[in-house]
Amino acid sequence: MESNLYRECPVKNTLRLASLFTFSRRKFPGNYSFKGESHDFTEVVCVTDGKVGITADKNVYVLSAGQMIVHLPGEFHAIWSDCGTEPETVIFSFRAEAFPDIARRVYRLSPERLTEIKGIFRAAERAFVLENNNVERVREGMEAEAAAVVKKLELFLLSALSEDNAVSSEYTGRSAENYIRILSVMESRLGAALTAGELARLCSMSVPALEKTVFRYSGCGAMAYYNGLRMQKAVELLSAGASVKETALSLGFSNQNYFSATFKKWSGRAPSRIKK
Repeated sequence: MESNLYRECPVKNTLRLASLFTFSRRKFPGNYSFKGESHDFTEVVCVTDGKVGITADKNVYVLSAGQMIVHLPGEFHAIWSDCGTEPETVIFSFRAEAFPDIARRVYRLSPERLTEIKGIFRAAERAFVLENNNVERVREGMEAEAAAVVKKLELFLLSALSEDNAVSSEYTGRSAENYIRILSVMESRLGAALTAGELARLCSMSVPALEKTVFRYSGCGAMAYYNGLRMQKAVELLSAGASVKETALSLGFSNQNYFSATFKKWSGRAPSRIKK
């Protein structure tokens, strides 16, 4: 048969996992609360029973059984038991060589998908050494099984991330609304060098109420969070070609040396080392 009868059809691989960091299946007590973290890899939380509250940067969600949230790299996130339940979750994290662009973060999981992710976790327990929720290494002689776990996770995510499964689960409590308003004020005034008192006044709150609200959802103080936003903006400006002096002035720093010291303390690098 002549080869010119065939045509090659390229297929783009939109999701490919390069490595795993954590994989756990846990039941949390009703008073459980994790203050939060951020890291440079992706984390997925699947709720299999009960309800959890979750912070994802400036958004606050409540997830019920049969829902999943994706935390992208660099996103601050915290989790706690919600609505008096003792929730059960499957949580895994990974670094991806390819990952689809997603407009929404919360997705619906069918009963079949919940059964599937529980089964993948059991397979991971057999194929990997898991210690304190961390994926330490592949068990000896289980290389093929470990590769199969990764492929199953890829297929699970491709199916779960379908737009048909996207849902809205925003937290509507007053405290969460206050938190979202505080972050909105912070983001609109990154160049104002606000004090805690000024920020509280702009949010129509007392300083203690401001600090309590920000700490509840972010795990850090209001000014630490605000200055972190300013430093993130500094990275954006420097990467776009702004000079250190221009960046410092844009963010309300009258002293360039003080800005440089603040930036280095936050990032571990001098602002002049940010690549344009």
